[in-house]
Amino acid sequence: MNNKLTSKIRKIVNFHELSPEWQREAIRNLDEYAEEVSYLEPEDGNNPQEHILRDLSEATQQEGEHAGFKYNAVIGISNNSAMLLNISDCGKCAKVMYI
Repeated sequence: MNNKLTSKIRKIVNFHELSPEWQREAIRNLDEYAEEVSYLEPEDGNNPQEHILRDLSEATQQEGEHAGFKYNAVIGISNNSAMLLNISDCGKCAKVMYI
């Protein structure tokens, strides 16, 4: 088993930049607040039936470092996993690491 942690760069988008399929998922998740939130752009090939749309309203501002990865926000996924984010200064993308 490979325990090496890796990170990916993901674009940050608004509601209107999501496909209609993902917009429907955003509305299911956030109801009338869906248009006010920023999201991590879904990766190519992902779909709402099998994947989760990550909205940044779930992120907690927190600075730290994990295994050499510097982050400035965290999204809790479960009791023992999280998504670490290094959101760019311009707010257009985030480097993401799952732990």
